[in-house]
Amino acid sequence: MKIKIWHLFLIITLLFACSFYVVNQRFDKFYRVNGINNDNRVLIEKYLDEDEQTYLIDNQISVDLFIDYLKYDDFYLPYYQYYNALASSSHYDSVNDILDVGNQLADRLIYLYNNKAFSYADILISDYLELAFLNQENFNFDYVDYYVLLKPLYDKDDYSFVIDCETYLDYLQNDGINEEQWMTIMTNLTSSYNKDTLYDLFTIELEEGTHIVYTPDELTTLVDNTHYIGQYEANDLILCQDISRVRYTMYLRKDAYNALKEMYDEISAFNENFLLREAYISYDSLDDGGYDEFQLGLSINIGEIGISYADFEDTDLSSWLENNSYKYGFVLRYPKQKASVTGNSYDAHIYRYVGVEAATYMYENNLTLEEYLGSLSL
Repeated sequence: MKIKIWHLFLIITLLFACSFYVVNQRFDKFYRVNGINNDNRVLIEKYLDEDEQTYLIDNQISVDLFIDYLKYDDFYLPYYQYYNALASSSHYDSVNDILDVGNQLADRLIYLYNNKAFSYADILISDYLELAFLNQENFNFDYVDYYVLLKPLYDKDDYSFVIDCETYLDYLQNDGINEEQWMTIMTNLTSSYNKDTLYDLFTIELEEGTHIVYTPDELTTLVDNTHYIGQYEANDLILCQDISRVRYTMYLRKDAYNALKEMYDEISAFNENFLLREAYISYDSLDDGGYDEFQLGLSINIGEIGISYADFEDTDLSSWLENNSYKYGFVLRYPKQKASVTGNSYDAHIYRYVGVEAATYMYENNLTLEEYLGSLSL
């Protein structure tokens, strides 16, 4: 049977292609490597061993992805992605540091996660947690988002947030807090406490029936002998300037101060004797630090110049405050006939800022803060 011309042509073409491939493989095995040239070919043959050269060829890795590391003793080609990810993070000053951390990271992740190793590395590096992972054996990838919240509270080389995080989450679980609430709670707490005060909050031994307050920044936060805020200090305390007060250095949270200043200006139109007797009190200045609402920076003690403490409740100012302070977001904290609810006897001096909406509702329904909070849970 005669071979058709086009069959012959096809056979010749295939033979030529195979010959070309074999020749190129024999005389230039790097021809398929992107970015190869005479200069870097020399470097590759000098610095990469046979296994690495084979890895380079089989995976067709572009030269520009590893050429910057090639001359370093600790460079290992299969880990080039780890090096580049670390370099892109801009957290490292030298190539030696990049190679050192990259090698450790790749070794451990490959041992633990095999083919998924680099995806875990990407998570770590994007959140700058690779050193915590390398230095803490009980690092838990399920807690990465919590580590991100806690890490800014700690010194640069302090990775104990990994251990502390487990302590905090175990506490929440044991306290019956739903896991879906953990992130919100930890976000609130990490914005309200530093490393040491947060640790003290979770590790102090509380009396039975006493609970940590997980939302200290909320305007309606309840603090008493069963609701503990530890060494909390609001981040937005400001000086109570332009308000008549017993001491110059008196502070309130910004929102409470602005509301008080507005109310003070209104009162000044008919009474020039308003006196701010007390505002924010720090944890260290309280006999019962952590259990007193004055630590929140939302409570105030009001008096009147020339009027004794005991007689204040009979003044026009006291009456006005009781009936109008809600318009500015304040409520009488310990009203008459509510001692069984608040745990404190009537005190005409103490007002608490809760915001206009809550204060109005409480005033119109004759509710204390405790009763208001109880109504929200129904």
